[in-house]
Amino acid sequence: MKRRFLALPTLVLLAAWGWRWSGLGSLRRARSAQAGLGLIFEGGPHPQVTPALLAALAGADVQATFALDAPGVTRHPTLTREIQTRGHDVAARAPASPWPWVVSRGGRQAAAALRTLLGRDPVGISVGGYPALPGWMGAFRAGGPVVAGQGGFSASGALTGVRPGALIHLSGTDPQLADRLPGLLADLRAREFEVRPLRGLRGLRPERPRDLPATALQEVDVWYDRLGRIRRVGNRASSLFRAGAAPYPLADQPLREGGAVRRGEQLVEFHLDSARLTELAERPVAGRRIVTASVRDLARALRDDPALNTYPAVFSISIFSDVLGLYGFTVVELPPAHRRRLTWWSRVIRRAYGVSDPSKQHVPKLAVMSREAFVARHARD
Repeated sequence: MKRRFLALPTLVLLAAWGWRWSGLGSLRRARSAQAGLGLIFEGGPHPQVTPALLAALAGADVQATFALDAPGVTRHPTLTREIQTRGHDVAARAPASPWPWVVSRGGRQAAAALRTLLGRDPVGISVGGYPALPGWMGAFRAGGPVVAGQGGFSASGALTGVRPGALIHLSGTDPQLADRLPGLLADLRAREFEVRPLRGLRGLRPERPRDLPATALQEVDVWYDRLGRIRRVGNRASSLFRAGAAPYPLADQPLREGGAVRRGEQLVEFHLDSARLTELAERPVAGRRIVTASVRDLARALRDDPALNTYPAVFSISIFSDVLGLYGFTVVELPPAHRRRLTWWSRVIRRAYGVSDPSKQHVPKLAVMSREAFVARHARD
């Protein structure tokens, strides 16, 4: 009897944790070919910090989203109106609390205050990035779309979670951030990101059950990269590759440019961002340009990065190997058993990411090229 009594709350907590992990029903990220990035400033309005943030955003000619709490809206109505007048989106900020009912009450109060003052509904109710379980549950009880992105500042002060479509939560009351913001915006622009308010992000919608396979695959990628010491190459919106060291898996292979690679020899293996490639399918011309930019990022890394520039060659196994042949790679057929397994896995990935015709046959192959030839051909500064 006691075990059954303990099992019920355990199951409820596991279900709630699974809901939070999946993000079902929340605004977590946008899915499109657009290199959009949503900045969300949490808290306020603040009489000193908010004007500085607005000035920095105006100087960069971009709009963002401000998640405002009920006390701040009540104390600073003129500043709240100015945020909207300047073209920024306004969301309701739910307070942080270990009690879901406190979170929901605060979220409802902030939404009501904004609705009364601005004459329109807020774009959502924000609980910040990676909210604790009570905050997550309380925000949904408050009503309205829940905004819960997965990016922000790490403990070291680095901006994390930056990728096309991401929602980045930042403090809207931190004077130091106001000082840093012009440089941050300039860096994001140099990296080809387009800072947008929530309403300006194409493909932003609540997470659905059909998104669960893609979410699970992205989680698998995270753990695979950690265990294999694989990291992203390049930090731009157009960066598609992740790379790490791995043994060459096939028989000895002569290369187009001369020389050969040996079975079991440690080389650089690079992986493609399947989610991003799926999004780029709507803009094939832009997709080809982005692949070219990513190839150049990889070439510069193989030239300059001490963790990668000591290996003799680079290879990849994917359904895009024939495309890599256009960039000088030697394309190699896989053994039948290997090909069948990876063809099945490719079909799983394409179904998970919503490819329009997942039944169409795409045959994985291996593409390999010497590091020296790859760098000489593609490492352009």
